[in-house]
Amino acid sequence: MTKIQQIADFTGQTIYVGMDVHLKKWNITLYHEQQYLRKFQQESNPQTLIRHLTNHFPNAHFKLADEAGFCGFWIQREFAQAGMECMVVNAADVPQTDKGMKTKTDTTDSRRIGQALSGGMLKPIHVPSEETESDRALVRYRHKLKSDLLRSKTRIKSFLHKFGIKLPEEFNNSKYTLAFLKWLKELEIPHVFSRLTLSRMIQQVEYLQSQILQLTRDLRVLVRTDRYANHAKILMSVPGIGALTALSLLTEIEDIRRFKTFYHFNSFIGLCPTEFSSGETEHKGGITPRHHSVLRSLIVEMSWTAIRLDPAMTIAYNDYTKRMTGKRAITRIARKMLSRIYYLLIKQQSYEKGVIK
Repeated sequence: MTKIQQIADFTGQTIYVGMDVHLKKWNITLYHEQQYLRKFQQESNPQTLIRHLTNHFPNAHFKLADEAGFCGFWIQREFAQAGMECMVVNAADVPQTDKGMKTKTDTTDSRRIGQALSGGMLKPIHVPSEETESDRALVRYRHKLKSDLLRSKTRIKSFLHKFGIKLPEEFNNSKYTLAFLKWLKELEIPHVFSRLTLSRMIQQVEYLQSQILQLTRDLRVLVRTDRYANHAKILMSVPGIGALTALSLLTEIEDIRRFKTFYHFNSFIGLCPTEFSSGETEHKGGITPRHHSVLRSLIVEMSWTAIRLDPAMTIAYNDYTKRMTGKRAITRIARKMLSRIYYLLIKQQSYEKGVIK
């Protein structure tokens, strides 16, 4: 009697995979349609999971999801290369229960992601190209060094206050010019190790300044490449936008046409108000806490320059300040400027000053 071995075939069926990714271990939860199958832990290697899925669920269509985090997008690219549909999602967009918030573990996180994925409740964030991600890393590193420099300068002033050393009048609002650094180096401090501490702080400031200068040169080369030159020229026609801000916008946005409307673009930047409306009651609150931390601050900073250089923005700002605080007014101006940036990039036109609408 001949025995016929039957092998499971998942052709036309979908396996949903929720992943909670960490440096050493991954927690995986599997769903078939909306039915929970199992959970397990594995090494942090996409190929291990690919082999497991293809061996246990031959010919199935795989959908995977992972929260955006420290590892960037290389994991998503490996699954995509293997022919699997993998999305990266915003952690704040994964549905959560009160019980889940009080008993949060890596295992429950992967199950929550898998369940939401199988129910069609997740939307992916944009995955940039490898070239854009590489350019973005350089721009972001420059921003990080700028923050490090600010902290280093604050430490020096804190050190001076701690030992009762007052700044001369000409250095009260110092921007760490060569003259100020020279004064710090020549400052007489009676204790040897206090002098040594200040010297090391000064060296760190000088090192960071030199690194930022070199990075700025690198970014000037990048902004003149064919990849960015035309769009950067349009952005730099906007009052308050220089090469660094232009590159920050272009590397974070990548393609302005991926935002179908200005509403979607504004939601990405985070200059829209919160809203709590129900029935006939409508209430709009302050600016949304969900935002792009670098781009929103750059747009607001640019708007302070725009109200000085563009008569139309000056008029609008003065009109707003008649009925609200300056801080709220500049947020409105930032939203106006963001709208103009969106349509300039869409229409490939340069900025015109003095235009009311």
